[in-house]
Amino acid sequence: MFSLACGPFASAQVSPSLSNGKFEFTAFAGASFGDKFQFPTLVFANGAVSSQTVGMRYASGYQIGIRGSENLGDHAAVHLEYSFANQPLLFTNLSPTVQSLSLGHYVHRLTYDGSYLILPPYKRFRPYVKAGAGTALFFINGHSREDARALGVNLRDSWEFDFNWGAGLNARVDDQAALSFEFKNQISGFPSYGLPRNAQIQGAQFVPGVSRNGFLNNWQVNFGVTYIWDGE
Repeated sequence: MFSLACGPFASAQVSPSLSNGKFEFTAFAGASFGDKFQFPTLVFANGAVSSQTVGMRYASGYQIGIRGSENLGDHAAVHLEYSFANQPLLFTNLSPTVQSLSLGHYVHRLTYDGSYLILPPYKRFRPYVKAGAGTALFFINGHSREDARALGVNLRDSWEFDFNWGAGLNARVDDQAALSFEFKNQISGFPSYGLPRNAQIQGAQFVPGVSRNGFLNNWQVNFGVTYIWDGE
């Protein structure tokens, strides 16, 4: 009698089973967090050598992107992702006449990632870890490039190899939709923007340079909406 009375109540507490769709498409938005860096840089002039410290500061800005995913069994997935981040760039002490140079600056990234989902597909909340690699284009907008050229600083866009790692949480709404939260670190070399590693004085002209070293760590946080389907 007790089991019959409790049967309907117990059934109401059981979440419906969620299937693991083969493919997913995610649109996401969030923030990309910048940092500032200092680079001691040699200056060569007619056989003499001196030094100066050049600064680079990446501002924080918004980020948007899209991601296509394929689920490989119950716990693994692969992803192809494109993202765009608005991160204004500030150079300091490039030359005696260019002490501060602000640039409109964007970062385009295309990466291929793999992830491991800790819980099985029928769970509504699924934390995961991920890592991957790809390319990053550090892009200076046209107006900023022209303004820099007028000051004697010739800049160009730069490509860098990019590695990323991170973690997140998928929250299933139903069989065809999910919400996601993700944080990750994008790691690359510092782009050159067409500047040599050392500054030079050629005649009466100062040619700026930056002695770049180390790695650029770019932390990102985003929220996404996912559509899920079987592809059959």
